[in-house]
Amino acid sequence: MKLQKLTLCTAIAAAIMASTSVAAKTELEVASWKGAGAEVADFPAIIERFEQKYPDIEVKLSYMARNDMVTSIPARMQAGNPPDVVMVDREFILHWGGNGQLKTLNDLPFVERVQPNLRPYLGLGDDIYYSMLEVSGMGVYTNDDLLAKAGVDSYPQTIEELVSACGKLNDAGIQPMLLAANNGGWTPFVYFLAMGLADSDNPDHTRIDKLISGEQSFENDESMKMAFEGFRKMIDAKCFDPKISAGTDPWSVALTTFQSGRVAMLPQGMWNITPFMNDSLPENFSFHPFSAINGDTGITMDYNGPGWSIPVAAKDVDAAEKWIDFWMTDENLQIFLRADTAISTLVDGTSGVPAVADPFKAARNAGHMVTFPVGTIPPQLGIDMPNDITSFMLDPTQDYNEILKGWDKVAAKERK
Repeated sequence: MKLQKLTLCTAIAAAIMASTSVAAKTELEVASWKGAGAEVADFPAIIERFEQKYPDIEVKLSYMARNDMVTSIPARMQAGNPPDVVMVDREFILHWGGNGQLKTLNDLPFVERVQPNLRPYLGLGDDIYYSMLEVSGMGVYTNDDLLAKAGVDSYPQTIEELVSACGKLNDAGIQPMLLAANNGGWTPFVYFLAMGLADSDNPDHTRIDKLISGEQSFENDESMKMAFEGFRKMIDAKCFDPKISAGTDPWSVALTTFQSGRVAMLPQGMWNITPFMNDSLPENFSFHPFSAINGDTGITMDYNGPGWSIPVAAKDVDAAEKWIDFWMTDENLQIFLRADTAISTLVDGTSGVPAVADPFKAARNAGHMVTFPVGTIPPQLGIDMPNDITSFMLDPTQDYNEILKGWDKVAAKERK
């Protein structure tokens, strides 16, 4: 009888301990616009690895579209019940970090692992608010078979070389380039910035900040003027048809036009590499920097990607910090980068970009790059610049000095 009582007591104690163990497990809520839907990005594999390393933490992924996060996350922050970790980008950092709604992460070990040239983009001033996971990029896709057919032996590094290549392509009856501008003028804007922000082969990355702050003026900036001249040269050489480009959507028709072999070059984002490879269309393509107007080598454009932040009112900061540290190690981050076709933010990190982008990677690694100024250009100027550039593309007889003066006025007004 005593043995039976002891066995019963032992079983009850074990059950209580097991129940306590389950109850003590931490639920880490992670809000993200990647990880499900069309952007799974190997999240299940990474989450499984994380939970194996930290068996006392269970990850709850709250997937939502990025645009939905604009309203839902601030509402939860105001209510004092935010997710433990939120996916952010530079735009969110400006608003949420600037409003004191995100914890500073300066003391976390991942900071020292991030490439030094990327650290200034991790926050505001001296405050670090997020762990940037990836750098994507903008450049130019080439249909290598069409270039070879026209006798273009090497990718044009400069606008002058591009003009020559466009002549050969046109002579062969091949449309050289599509600068798709419908739906916001995105492509001309990106190409213009790639030329205008690069004042040399190794650009000064502080120029855009000086132009916005008024320390320098658009009106007197020779690199910006030369970018307009670059557009004129491209138009005169019939590198692209302004009217067709202005009416083409960059996110749909432009992609299918390039894939169907109807154009030799397409400025677009690195994120299209995997779809192009999966479709095997075009059969032979590669990804390059933009041809330069203010130097002798092509210029790539970084697009600083998303990362993780911790809201001030997060319920389990310790688990959130473990999550960030886990992602910001090369063995884990590279899983995501391969799935998302992106460049690592870590020093000597393993990127997920295939060999078709080797020309792009070589230029970027050599410092021939600029950064797309997300969060740097104020809202109204961010609307006016693409519109003005597309307008100039349609009528290159315009006096671009007047356009540049207008940008100075808008920048000054938005500084007030």
